[in-house]
Amino acid sequence: MEQLSFLKKRPEWIRAKASLGEGHDTVSKILGRFDLTSVCMDAACPNRGECWDKKHVTFMVLGRNCTRGCSFCNIPGRNPETPDPSEPGKVAAAVAALGLEYAVITSVTRDDLEDKGAGHFVETVIEIREMSPSTKVELLIPDMDADASLVKSIALSGADVIGHNIEIPEAFYEGIRPGADYGRSLRTLSLLKTCCSPGTMVKSAIILGMGESQGDVVNTMTDLRASGVDILYLGQYLRPSIHHYPVKKFYTPQEFGVFSGKAEEMGFKAVLAGPMVRSSYRAYESYIAASQ
Repeated sequence: MEQLSFLKKRPEWIRAKASLGEGHDTVSKILGRFDLTSVCMDAACPNRGECWDKKHVTFMVLGRNCTRGCSFCNIPGRNPETPDPSEPGKVAAAVAALGLEYAVITSVTRDDLEDKGAGHFVETVIEIREMSPSTKVELLIPDMDADASLVKSIALSGADVIGHNIEIPEAFYEGIRPGADYGRSLRTLSLLKTCCSPGTMVKSAIILGMGESQGDVVNTMTDLRASGVDILYLGQYLRPSIHHYPVKKFYTPQEFGVFSGKAEEMGFKAVLAGPMVRSSYRAYESYIAASQ
């Protein structure tokens, strides 16, 4: 029964745009040439075809294994790999080879590392700045244990946008994100806003469909805005397999529109909400909108 439930037809508005065009092939070859991975692949993002066709790619550093095990995430929660010290340079070389105007870098959570991977993020920004000085850089970071010194080092890295995803409302953390902490994530976002230069944007995202109420979503948005978040993303949760947390509700585009309106009323500088929205989707467009 569970297999049948998982395979049941999704609503007609849940449609990924498949593409294996020239841009997609170029991104794939560049990742292979520099031995890099992308969250677009590892997190089974439904927008990979559309984004890669435009040469929009999100690099994932610090390995492919996470030290946590959120039950909605497709990235494995097991023993992590030893970080590759040459990886920041490889990412920068790939950014240059692709001629990216806007580069997004994320990572798995590395609770095993003394600096939680903060230094790796900073070095990656430095390398990109040296090779592609005009490229805008967005970082999507773990919570860094809300360590002020680590968060500050990333905030001062020179990145144009720094994001940390709250993911789900507070009431669902214990059952779905046992290794994370809602309050800690809010502290990380507040620290980013406090430490970043005025021109740097702070970003976060919520995934919907795990049983939350409209009030849960609005309260989470309120907490994010109070923490200084400038750019907010809201998207539909899509279960990667029968081994992951089940989808409780498919929100309609109209419902996402309601949440988007509420977020705009709260004062977020840019909001992107929709069934297929993911953390890095049209990231450059959102940055431009928030900067105006």
